[in-house]
Amino acid sequence: MNSNKQVIEKATGQTSQMDNLLKNTAIVWFCIAVIGQWLFAIYVGAFYGGSAIQGDFMKWNRVLPHGYVEGATMGNLAVAIHLFFAIAILVGGPLQFIPQIRNRYRKFHRLNGRLYLATVVLVSLSGVVMVLTRGTVSGLIGDISINLNALLIFICAYLTIQKARAKNFTAHSQWAFRLFLVASGVWFFRIGLMFWLMVMGGPVGFDPETFRGPFLVFLGFGQYLLPLVIYELYLRSKKTNMIYKTIMSFVLLGFTVVTAVGIFAATMGLWLPSL
Repeated sequence: MNSNKQVIEKATGQTSQMDNLLKNTAIVWFCIAVIGQWLFAIYVGAFYGGSAIQGDFMKWNRVLPHGYVEGATMGNLAVAIHLFFAIAILVGGPLQFIPQIRNRYRKFHRLNGRLYLATVVLVSLSGVVMVLTRGTVSGLIGDISINLNALLIFICAYLTIQKARAKNFTAHSQWAFRLFLVASGVWFFRIGLMFWLMVMGGPVGFDPETFRGPFLVFLGFGQYLLPLVIYELYLRSKKTNMIYKTIMSFVLLGFTVVTAVGIFAATMGLWLPSL
């Protein structure tokens, strides 16, 4: 009897440890991602905002092809809206998932959530306008990738609102995080690209002149699909046994390392040199 009790207690203790490992690994990834997103927000504000203040809108084209086109008022306005509200998304989005803020400042959580949803949808619409009017460097594949990203954003935004109205707050939180992931596609693309360049030592799998190639096709869709897949596996692993939780913890650890290296590479090789 005592032997069986000890076995059960030991198994329960091991499961609890794996639960904590899985949870803590996810928290570490999220903290690193928040730092990276806020660094990107600082860069976007300093580079594009600084150029606008100086009246040097043509400077945008050094980083964003066809970012500013003389005489194209509506297209330029769409780009400006896209960039301005992108900063709000990068800064305000992560705040929705910090428990200390969500639980202690509920009014702020609701207000910030509404602003985040509206902003994400507006930025996505402006992004679609940019694609339809100016295209992407990656051509048709890039156009399809961005439009699919926008579609997923609209779906996640709708379901986030629907679950909140139904007072299913667990599902609401999960759909909100899916929205956060797909809305971070542009950020994931940049850190993914810089990670690849740093690890491979150069542009492998694509032509840096035309900015096309198999790796960029993969990254174009992987920038939002891969984080979504990892998140779905994470949610399911929380309900499985110790072995799957352990495996998922190491998957998250690997994703965390890739994210951290990508942020460092993007900051040192892309964002700081452009300021």
